[in-house]
Amino acid sequence: MDAPFDPLQKVELAMLRAEHQKRFQTQISLLKERVGEGIVYRNDVVQVVVSEEGAYYELNDLPEEFGGAAGEHVERRFLTEAEATTLLRRTFELLPRANAGNTRHISVFVLYTRRGLADRKNCYVFEYRPSEQMPDRPPLVIGKFQGDVMPRFFKIKIDADFAREALEMDRGMVFCMANAGDRHLLIRAPFTGEEVHDLNDLPSTNTRQ
Repeated sequence: MDAPFDPLQKVELAMLRAEHQKRFQTQISLLKERVGEGIVYRNDVVQVVVSEEGAYYELNDLPEEFGGAAGEHVERRFLTEAEATTLLRRTFELLPRANAGNTRHISVFVLYTRRGLADRKNCYVFEYRPSEQMPDRPPLVIGKFQGDVMPRFFKIKIDADFAREALEMDRGMVFCMANAGDRHLLIRAPFTGEEVHDLNDLPSTNTRQ
């Protein structure tokens, strides 16, 4: 088990929590209401709720780090460790192709340990969202990708011309939670059809997936 957070890391997490609560609590509550009650999966890093109406995740140490989707296209699968790490590595290898001409948004968020929330050696983040005002904006990259390590949790969200090569869908999100056994929970949420809603669809200018 990971060592407890040191005092400085606890302060950083508290500051992050306050900021997320201020900005996103209404959106989080609305998506939770849409998904409703369901089966709860949990490890030391994350909790995932899955129902017939959709699915969402929230981190145990930072519940405001939240994402999900509602709609009949949301799927639950179970992967082997090799399948999960292959999916993540395939996505990572595609990231250098992202540019303003072929990408609307890419978000990759990986936690290798619980301490990855406050320790960049134990996480990997890639965030890229070009805009007309800043077409040359570089991606935000934090941490180090560990291709052969099964993370405790990861999320991939892609809206790009090459999304199908990574996720086998044209636009959407997947998130994966490591389980104690030999199979790991994967949620797939293609963003197609009016019945599917990620947090970008919710009525606010500040949104979170």
